[in-house]
Amino acid sequence: MRTLLLTYLTANLTGSIKTSQELPFDQGGNALYLKNMKRVYLSEPTKEQSTLVPLLSEDDICQTITTVQGYLAMDAKNRNADLDSALATMATAKLVNTITDSFRKEFDYTTTIDNDILLYEFEYRFYNIA
Repeated sequence: MRTLLLTYLTANLTGSIKTSQELPFDQGGNALYLKNMKRVYLSEPTKEQSTLVPLLSEDDICQTITTVQGYLAMDAKNRNADLDSALATMATAKLVNTITDSFRKEFDYTTTIDNDILLYEFEYRFYNIA
């Protein structure tokens, strides 16, 4: 999932906001995405399995939820001119046609301001029948 999302975002983020192929790790207590602003970082996917439809025969129908978290840090003092376009592109990435098995695809994000950094933390969720 991460590779498919990165491929789409790399091709479609054409302004000053770009993707990074690196994982969003901490180096010396500082997150890499806070150091390299205007870069979209995606984490490795995590998977969670849960019951979608419980059945009396104990052969429940299960779903697998694949989650990919992402980060984008911006300067909070000066709004980037192509930020809205970049957020729209990140939202449409969930619909990339190479991710085919999912019956439900979700994207959401939260924003926080810390000192002079505006941080977007976003999450892609893909639901598959297990």
